[in-house]
Amino acid sequence: MRRIDVYDLLVGKGNYVDDITYKGKYAVFIRSPYSHARVININKEDAERRGALVLTGKDLVSRSVESGEREGASLTTPLMAINKALYVGQPVALVIANDPYEAMDLAELVQIDYEPLEGIGSIEKALQNKVIVFEDLKTNVVREQTFEFGKINRQGRHLELDLYWSRSSGNPIEPYGVIVIPTDDGLTIISNQQAGNVVSNEIQKALGVKVVHKNVRQGGSFGEKFSLVRYLTVLGFSALKFKVPIKWIETRTEHLMASNGSGPERKFKIHAYYSSDGRVNSLDIHIWEDIGASRDAGQPFKPLGFLTGPYKVGGIRYTGTLVATNKNPAGAFRGAGTPPHTWALERTMDAIADDLGISKAEVRKINAIDSFPYDTGFAYYDSGNPRGLLDLALSRNDIFALRNKNTGVGLALSTDPSTPSGSERVKIKVKNNKVVIGLGFGPEGQGNEHSAVVMASRLLGISPDDVTYEILDNTELPTSFGPGGSRMAIYTFGAVSGAVEELKARLRRKAEVILNDKVIDYRDGYFIGENGGKVRITSLEGEEVDFTYTLQGKYRFNAYPFACDLAVVRVEDGKIRPIKHVVYIDPGTPIDEDLVREQVIGGTAIGISLALYEHYVYDDNANLLTTSLADYGMPTAADLPEIEVNIVPTPSPSTPYGAKGIGEIPVGIAAAAVTNAIEDVIKRRINRVPVSLEDLFE
Repeated sequence: MRRIDVYDLLVGKGNYVDDITYKGKYAVFIRSPYSHARVININKEDAERRGALVLTGKDLVSRSVESGEREGASLTTPLMAINKALYVGQPVALVIANDPYEAMDLAELVQIDYEPLEGIGSIEKALQNKVIVFEDLKTNVVREQTFEFGKINRQGRHLELDLYWSRSSGNPIEPYGVIVIPTDDGLTIISNQQAGNVVSNEIQKALGVKVVHKNVRQGGSFGEKFSLVRYLTVLGFSALKFKVPIKWIETRTEHLMASNGSGPERKFKIHAYYSSDGRVNSLDIHIWEDIGASRDAGQPFKPLGFLTGPYKVGGIRYTGTLVATNKNPAGAFRGAGTPPHTWALERTMDAIADDLGISKAEVRKINAIDSFPYDTGFAYYDSGNPRGLLDLALSRNDIFALRNKNTGVGLALSTDPSTPSGSERVKIKVKNNKVVIGLGFGPEGQGNEHSAVVMASRLLGISPDDVTYEILDNTELPTSFGPGGSRMAIYTFGAVSGAVEELKARLRRKAEVILNDKVIDYRDGYFIGENGGKVRITSLEGEEVDFTYTLQGKYRFNAYPFACDLAVVRVEDGKIRPIKHVVYIDPGTPIDEDLVREQVIGGTAIGISLALYEHYVYDDNANLLTTSLADYGMPTAADLPEIEVNIVPTPSPSTPYGAKGIGEIPVGIAAAAVTNAIEDVIKRRINRVPVSLEDLFE
């Protein structure tokens, strides 16, 4: 079925933030050029004399707001530098003028005196505690926590692995965009903030005024745009203080430097204990997470939802040490901390296979979960058949036939926690002879609006052409969260199906009045009376249903997709080139197979890219060296292989319709399969990504 939510995009009517007609002021952030420096003095008189409105960190007044695992999106730390700048690109002042060019010119007139300090550019340097990011803590270890499930059995064989997953950026096609308008009783905000209807509550608490948040179409997010909330709060305060509308559009360089939404940077120390037949008895995993200039983070602990991946392991200990450095704070980008864990587990399985002299496939078969449901004590795996996916991958003789001295084939097996317990709310009504579904989040491109329309049309027995959608703000759907945590397949279906049933119940009574008869059936969009009369549902206007679907399982996550990937790479002329990637994935019952394929292709492309190309580079003092997409390593379409997606459903008993979330699982497994394929060619152990042949052969 064609996507019903992309026509406007194709004809240039996407209506992004920067497309909206606007009259008002424009803002530019002055950012720290230093990774670590005291802010001695800010002289804004010259800029103000020439018409600028200037806000500094000392001018900003907002309340600290707790919001759970929100990484760089937290409102618990200062929103602008006050006495000390903590990373390159941290906002130090805001300059507001009549247009963006004037704002940039006036920003150059603001004189800021810094006292540069030594910066911390690595986990290792941070752990020395010779330089401290947050001086009141007196240490750069801002949190450490250990979790243990089962007993650690050290009998049998043992290996130790040191691994490293590099920091990356989500780099959405559209960076942050905001319009803030002061009103008589507060603020109206138009932005591409992810989960804007819920996040607006945090801004209200921070600023103490009513906030109406208007959701607009987003050019991608996958968690990256959660971190926009910090900028919204600064801009909202400024609009109230200066009593002017303000528009701010982030630049690409700003996003790379200071989005507060980069992917995780993680160092692993893994002890694996296993028997001579390849069965893993215990894993002891210690991670050190570089969380940048933050005081806490949730990404290091999301792996608690699938600590042993798709494998049966008797005992596991997991220790997370969160380390502050002078880097852009990490955020919740696609997977929010699970991709590096998947990659590390697969590195461990490959190392065990090498140690025992057995195949990579065999060690996975021996350890894969083979009965469902499976309760680990930290997760309830609802359904799946990872061994079946593995067998399908191994049957691909055409792929394995590509292997030669320059071409390797890699294998990886994975699951990922999806559908965190929570709720989603929708509205539904009949208007202008169409069923209209009200959604409370800005479209991000995943096809959630399309899914809602498809579901409603199927449940009502009418054509998708008779169903449409509208985006509602936080005053209309205040508790709608939208995408995040691979949740929307389940929550959209649950909310839409509940709303459809309620709408049918209400309209049945209206149909009986019109027919002057008892309705005995509803079929193919019509209420049918006892005497044979019928009335079409789309003709019954005037009712609106508000429905919230809630799901609460035994543990935090409720559904587990599984996947098995085959990666083919060629190594020649000192370069690694991916040439084919095959995915076998269990998404539960797919609502729309084309959407599943699109999501898997996108996530797989990211995983391949993280394994081969993308990464931030800092020097020892945390000065950012990758300030453009070219330096950073953003791939083009030509750098990525053909990606084949095969859907192998195992319905979930835990969710309506049996669906599972699949937005995040493709990333880590793709990176793992590509890493394994490179090892297959070069015959050397790889312990970090992105993979650099130059580093490996030095």
